[in-house]
Order: sequence, then structure tokens, then C-alpha cells
Amino acid sequence: MPSAPPIRGHVVVRGTNPGPSGIVATPDAARVRAHTDWKSHLFLLTHFSCQEDPHVITSTHRARLAAVASLVTAGVMLSACATTTPEASGDAGNAKPIVISLDSSVDILDPQQWRTPASMVTTGSLVEQVIEQTYDEDGIVRTGTTEFENALAESYEYSDDGTTLTIVLRDGLTFADGSPLTAEDVVWTFQRGLLGPGYIKVLYPMVGITSPDQFVAVDDLTVEITVPFASPLLDKLLAMQPFGILSKESADEFGTDEDPWAAEWFRENDNASGPYTVSAYDPTTSITLEPNPNYYAPDKVRNGGVTIQFVSDPAQRALLLQSGEIDLAQGLPLDQVAKLEDVEGLNVVSEQSNRLEYLGLNTSIAPFDNPLVRQAVAAALPYEAFVEEVMYGYARPASGVIPEGMVTHSDDAGTFDQDIDSAQKLMDEAGVAPFTTTLSFKQSSGVEARAAVFIQSALAEIGITVEVNPLPDAEFTQRTGARELPMYLNNFLGWGADPFYQMKSLVGTGSGTNFTSYGNPELDALIQTGFETLDEAERERISAEAQAIIFDEMPFIPVWNPNWTFVVRDGVSGLTKDNTEQLRLQYLTKD
Repeated sequence: MPSAPPIRGHVVVRGTNPGPSGIVATPDAARVRAHTDWKSHLFLLTHFSCQEDPHVITSTHRARLAAVASLVTAGVMLSACATTTPEASGDAGNAKPIVISLDSSVDILDPQQWRTPASMVTTGSLVEQVIEQTYDEDGIVRTGTTEFENALAESYEYSDDGTTLTIVLRDGLTFADGSPLTAEDVVWTFQRGLLGPGYIKVLYPMVGITSPDQFVAVDDLTVEITVPFASPLLDKLLAMQPFGILSKESADEFGTDEDPWAAEWFRENDNASGPYTVSAYDPTTSITLEPNPNYYAPDKVRNGGVTIQFVSDPAQRALLLQSGEIDLAQGLPLDQVAKLEDVEGLNVVSEQSNRLEYLGLNTSIAPFDNPLVRQAVAAALPYEAFVEEVMYGYARPASGVIPEGMVTHSDDAGTFDQDIDSAQKLMDEAGVAPFTTTLSFKQSSGVEARAAVFIQSALAEIGITVEVNPLPDAEFTQRTGARELPMYLNNFLGWGADPFYQMKSLVGTGSGTNFTSYGNPELDALIQTGFETLDEAERERISAEAQAIIFDEMPFIPVWNPNWTFVVRDGVSGLTKDNTEQLRLQYLTKD
């Protein structure tokens, strides 16, 4: 691999063999700009300590269950100490409201429907799940661990064989309107995800859920979920916001015969189970969230509310941040972010991410139906230039379909280094004459437009003429979905940080997000075995074998992993990244 460029901002690096806290120490970790307000560091030191909590669920204990099932009477072992559950600072009435601007506007309030990134941040603040991740602290950032703790659930236990999950809800839970939140709502929410109008139904088969009958309300507080096999992915799914609990009573009131799941109502309305409710919403300007007075854990809401301003011009977003009119900004041009590193009163937060930028190659279109050609393209690409020149250092070099930092990443699968001589030899071996192709990408992406120029130049060196083809975003989505683009730039984030979910989504035969037309029954079987395996060492082995197949077949080429990047004003802290890599608003605070 080429030497890595300087890592910008505040970076926490997670590896496949973390220490007790889940953090792998590196020389570049925990670097925050020197002018960060010292009072915020003191606040973090005094307010974020390990709290004893009998409700922490660990993935290592799940794996141990598989190994010693005959000796264990409960399916989930409980850790003695949660990582961090911050208390509210002082009187909740004194918590300050926060104003932010993200890289999109809010269009939909239903967590089970496809929506903009800003909508995902919003919906994650309107619903609560039965469990949620725990977090590690590092400066002003909190990062999700591999452990989970109870949220709406009072207890959460697997059977000895891991195929029955019993969830007991906390007593007295209510939605924002004061109506009871019961097991019936939980079951209805999960069944809606499987049968209703949303996109998350594609996730259920990964854990063996194919029928609504697998969710049962035993009584008002008890839910039972049955699955055909034990899977570590089930915990990760249930902790994601699309599995946050919705009100069945609201659906019964506002649904219709044509819309029994109340999709139209939930698109524009909320009856929150989570930390906030919507107090004002104009789809053209902003949305304001206020703390939900009926939230089960009001001490977790560490601010007086959050307003998301919709500012389409990134330059204007940066000016609002510098003037103090907003406290946090996302989606700024990266060259501008680099300049803001030197602006007094601002901090750049740039965390390692599992998001993957990739070059897709349509394996049904010649000559990309030839794996040698695909390997040649991979060998020709300028990976170091992508990180340094396209991403201004706010990214990591490509390391594979399972990026470094995600569990089961394999260094043995293969590396991504530019080697023009090797690329030319592969082209010669393939017996393919020089040819012309098109490279498509989203018109809205300045990053991909810059990357396309580097790809065009690199491939010209091995006889491939590339015609750059920016497309309107809607057309790009339609044409990738139709599998008609020969070569394209795209990005993917597998919610849950699960390697088999990642591989299934990108290369699984017939997967809705596999736009390369690639399919391999042997690989499909390996991925399915990974879903059904609890033993960590065996998962590592299966994943490494699958990664090697993907590298050899090369249906797409990882080009870089962009960082999770924000710019905040001094005194803003609590930036929290879970397995979905959406900002968790309730933990944001400012001095």
C-alpha cells in the first residue's frame, strides 16, 4: 500500500482486536486542535465515567454462548460496567439549544422509509429501540462499541441455542402523546418493517426472519422473537433506528384501507418514542426538535433541543458556522474544511468510517465481464492521489470490501496499490484491445467529479479511453438500479458494521444494492454461513475466504473510505456515531 497521508482532525482508529475499551491506540489517535476549549475537556472528564449497569449485552458473550450453550442457562451474559451513559449537565432547564446544518434537508419522518441523510439523523431522534449501543469517549467524540445495553427493554435474553429472544419492556413506557407503549407496538413495528411500505424488509432474511408470526406479544410487556439460527447481526439490527418503535394506535387512527400501515401519516408526523418530538417543521427551511417529556430516559437528552437548518449552499453553511449562527456543520467542501482547521474558535472532527467509495464495473457488459480486465483497472488506479488530492486527507486508502477497522477485515485478501506495469500485463493476458467506456457518477458530487479526472488519466495509460458522464442524481439512481451503466462511482455504508451484511449487500446475487450484475453461488453460501455463525474465530475464517474471492473476482474496486467529518464551534461536544454512522442528537451539548 502507498504510505498514508497525514490524518486530519480527530481520529479514533478501531481494529479487529481492540483492547477492553474497543480502541486500538495509534500515534494519530486522539488529536484535537489545541485551541479546543479546556473547559469542555474538564466537563467530559467529570461527566463521562463508567457507570455500573446490569443491562449491557456483549458480542463476546454472545459468541461464548455458542461455545458453552450446555452450561449456560440464559442466552445473554451481562457486563458489570457500561461504557458511558452521560448524565444531563445540571438542571435540564438550563441545557442549551443547538443549531446545526447538515448536507441535506429533511423530507420524511418515517424511519422505515428511504429518506435523505438529514432525515435519517432526525428520525433517529424521534424513535427509540429496545436496545442501543454503548459508546466510548475520546475528547469531544463518542463512538459506538460492539456492546449493547437496554433502552426500552428492561431485560433482553436469548435461549440457550440463540433462536428465541425474549424482550421484557420497562413498565410505564409511553409515546409523546401519553399513550402506552406496549409489546403490541413493538410487534406491530417489527411486522410493519417486514410487510409494510419501507425498504428494511430486505434486512430480515439476513437473520432468518421471513414471517410476521416470528414476532409475538406474550403479554403487555413481553415480546418473543424466534429465528431459525442464532446470529450476531440480530442485536445490531434491533439497535438501528429503522427498528425504533412506532405507535400502533396512531397507525390505527390515521391509516386507511389503502394505507393500513399509515405510511402517509408517518411521512409527515411523529408520535415519538425517542428523545425528541417535532415542535416546528418547514420542509423548505428547517426542523426544530424539542425534548420529549415522556421519553423513558430524559437524563440522556443533554441539550435544550436541536434545530436543523436547511442550507443548500456549503459556502453559506461555513459562513453561518464562523459567525456563530450555527454550532455544527456537515458536508462542507473538503478543501474548505482543511482551511477551517486553522480558524480560531472552530474544531474539525474527522473520524474513521466504514463508508466505502467504490468504482463499480458491470460484469454483464464486455469487456468488464472478464475478471482480468477488472483486475487491470484496479491495478491502474491512483489510490494515494484519491486520498491526498480528492479527499484532502479526510479519508483512508482503500483496504477492501471489509475496510480496516471493521471486524474480520483480512489483510491477506489483497492490497490496493497502483502498479501500471502489472495493470498492462493483466490487459495483455486478457487479450483485450484498447477500448472506450463511460464513467458515470452523481452530478451533485464534487468529490466524484474530481476522482473521475484521476481515473480517466490513469486508465488511459493502459489503453482504456474513459468518457466522463455526470448524471442528475435521480437518473443515476435509476440507471444503476437498471444495471445499465458499464462503470460508475458510488458509495455504500452497511448499517450495523457487520461484514456479512456488507458483502451480501454489495456482491450477493440479486441483492438490491449489487449494481454490478455479479453473482457467485459459492460466495453466497459463504456469506450465509457467516450470518449463521457465532464463533468469532470461525467468522474471521469465513470472512477472510469470502474477501479473497471478492478480491480475485473484483466486481467493484474500493477506492477510498471517507471519514465521518464535521466542523463545530468551540464548546460543542458529544458528537456521537453509532453503527449507522448517523449523528445522535441527544448527546450533543455546548458550553
